[in-house]
Amino acid sequence: MSSPKEPAPLDSLDSGSGLDALEALEGLDGLDDGGDLDALAGLDGTQEVDDPIGDIDYENLSNEEATNQEISATLAAFKARAQAEQDRFALVTDSEYWVAACFQTREQKDAFLAGLKLLQHGDKYLDGRLLAQRMGIELPPAAVPYNTSAKVDAKFAALVKDL
Repeated sequence: MSSPKEPAPLDSLDSGSGLDALEALEGLDGLDDGGDLDALAGLDGTQEVDDPIGDIDYENLSNEEATNQEISATLAAFKARAQAEQDRFALVTDSEYWVAACFQTREQKDAFLAGLKLLQHGDKYLDGRLLAQRMGIELPPAAVPYNTSAKVDAKFAALVKDL
């Protein structure tokens, strides 16, 4: 462990010097004037719409007011994300999205699937959308969301400096 007077190694902030180790990091000085905040924009150069603090008017608020709005907006974003995940989970675990058709014999089943030109797509489990299309039935649209939380957030990745 380093002494309190020595800066901590860059791979650790665990020292008696508190935040003195951060003084050794370079490249953070541009963030105070907003010049490097373009890195927080989306990959195509546009700002993402899900930025919870993007609409805060920092120029006309005190530090305390801005901080309160940041905390409120962040909490609201966390609650919205939790609700979206609950909704997604309910959708993907819903077991009432399938139907079974039974015939008296395997030959009847195969004749039915062959008649709808579905036999090449399987003989037990079929895509219901394909079956509806072959039968001329129009289904309502469904936007099934996928959990993308494992993806790296580009805004946070832009703030990270490789050491």
